[in-house]
Amino acid sequence: MFAQSTATAFGDVYSNFKELSSNTVDDTDYEIKTTVTDSDVIVIAIHGGKIEKGTTELASALSFHNNYNYYSFIGKKTKDNSTLHVTSVKFDEPTALKMVSKSKTTLSIHGCSGLEEFTYIGGLDSELASKIKESLIKYDFTVLDTPKRLAGESPKNIVNKNISSKGVQLEISRGLRTQFLSSDSDKLKNYVLAISEAVNSTKVEVPLKSNTESGLFIENSKLLAPFLVFTEYLGLKDVIKRLKTTFQ
Repeated sequence: MFAQSTATAFGDVYSNFKELSSNTVDDTDYEIKTTVTDSDVIVIAIHGGKIEKGTTELASALSFHNNYNYYSFIGKKTKDNSTLHVTSVKFDEPTALKMVSKSKTTLSIHGCSGLEEFTYIGGLDSELASKIKESLIKYDFTVLDTPKRLAGESPKNIVNKNISSKGVQLEISRGLRTQFLSSDSDKLKNYVLAISEAVNSTKVEVPLKSNTESGLFIENSKLLAPFLVFTEYLGLKDVIKRLKTTFQ
């Protein structure tokens, strides 16, 4: 009932990025968006845009809020965007591989089916996965036991190809991702806070950063969390609005 990836029912159309790029048009069928910072954390959404809706928005919001590195492969086709899905163990787009290889902490954002609102957590970084689970539950999100096929435990999975050889893969239900894109929902804001708190709790002596233009205060220490002041929806509403306009 719950455990089903959003990949096509009969498997991927393309077995790697070279095949995909040879049969599609860059900037028409898909595009690649990146942000490079001085962080050792990267958030990736390799099935973004119209492939697994809401994953690009979450990855972008996490990056924006924390100044993390960011990568998203964004499906832009007018239809059949599922054909752009290349499974994580075969996703070898060069920019993504290079950025992930330089990171110590990698978060890979995915979408799975299910109208209920829940998250599966996988990847080989079990310590961080546990922290994220605790934080999501604290923020009133549902975390279910992850099915084996969505566990992200293969060393070939791009999420585990970083410096630490381990990352965290988040599979987010369609129901929850729909709420992320809703203009009258706080779900995206709270999800970003939950993940940020878990990831940043592992960091030591990271100063508080601020974005004076947006009024956004970025949390880099869980000890500072109770004292942070946020502008409306952490400035994420504008991010969502811009992204949704791009994907329409």
